[in-house]
Formats: sequence, structure tokens, C-alpha cells
Amino acid sequence: MGILQRVVNMTKAAANEMLDKMENPVMMLNHYLRDLDEEIEKTERALIAQQAQERILGSKFDEQNAQALHYEGKAEQAAAEGREAEARTALEAKLLYLEQAEETDKLRGFAKQAVIDLQLKVESLKEEKTRLQSKRTELIARVRQSAASGAGHGYGAAPHLQGSAAAKGFERIEQKVLEWEAARELSKTSGGGYAGYDAAASQKNEQRSALVEEQLQRLLKKSGS
Repeated sequence: MGILQRVVNMTKAAANEMLDKMENPVMMLNHYLRDLDEEIEKTERALIAQQAQERILGSKFDEQNAQALHYEGKAEQAAAEGREAEARTALEAKLLYLEQAEETDKLRGFAKQAVIDLQLKVESLKEEKTRLQSKRTELIARVRQSAASGAGHGYGAAPHLQGSAAAKGFERIEQKVLEWEAARELSKTSGGGYAGYDAAASQKNEQRSALVEEQLQRLLKKSGS
């Protein structure tokens, strides 16, 4: 596998060296534009997927709140009829759904922000494409003018394009996409894998039980009055 990777790297290096020697700015810019088109398509696909995720989380959030209201009604009815055990069970279910809704709302917030970031990135990429297309037109005109005047190949602008804003822009784009992917993976696994997770969960269970008892006593008092 190491030998294969070295062969691939050597092939890439040879191709880059060949392009440097050709010093063809139009060819280089066409390459930039093809890469940019692929990046736009990739980002647009990510945007569509993230928008779908936001809608799914929104629906899940609404459903969890609806379930919480449903069990709240059951708890009130059970308390009014003196069925204390059923009222307690219903209150526990209600609080669990409210906790889940809170977590879902946080994830929905992350998804919403990701959608905004991706929308801005698509706009930025399309603006970059427009600038590069204008640059390509300009370079073609300069190449033709140089060729018409007999000034060699007319490819003097190539070395300046090697480290241009276009190349740096593509590096920033790649880095940003990696950051988004890492952020999405983090949001998927958030809340897990921590050393203190079990202790935190135990504390949350205790708090929920205390809240159940508090709400149960309030319902029983209300039904008794």
C-alpha cells in the first residue's frame, strides 16, 4: 500500500510539474472552474440534506411536545379519579417527552445554523465562480492579444495564478466543509462518551422523580379541592 501511494504521489507531482512547464493560465483557470463547480454541487447537496434534517427535527419536536400534553391530560384525569399510581406514571412520561423535546430543539438549532452557513457558502462559491469566469475571459483576451503581437506564447500570467486568491479560496472552502462535517458528527454524538455521563443521568433521574412528586401532589390537591 505504501508503494502504491508513492506511485500516486509521483504521478501527481509529474502532472503538476508538467502544468508548471506549460504555463497555460487558461488551462489552469478551467481547472479551477471545474473544481469550483464540483464544490458548488457538493455544498448544494449538503444544504438540501441539512434542510431535510431540520424539517425532520422540527416534526419530532412537535410530536414530543404533543405527547407531553397528552400525558399531562392523562395525569390530571387519573389524579382527579384518585388513581395516584397511574397519575405518577403519566407525569413521568410527560417529563421524559419534555426532556427529549428540549434535546431535539437544541439539535434543531444546530441544524438551522448549519443551513444558514451552507446557504452563505453556496452564495460565496457562486460569487467566486462569477469572478473566475470574468478572469478567464480577461486571460483569453490577453493570450490572444499576445499571440497576435507575436510575443511568444502569451502565458506570462501563469506564475501569478499559482498562489492566487482562487487557489487559496479553494483551500479555505475545503477546510470549511471539513469543519461542517466535523460539527455535524459532533452534534450526532453530543451527550455521549463522557466520563461523568452516568452521574449526570442519575442526577437527572433524581430531579425528574422529585418533579413528578411535586406535580403529583399539586394535582391531588387540586382534585381534592
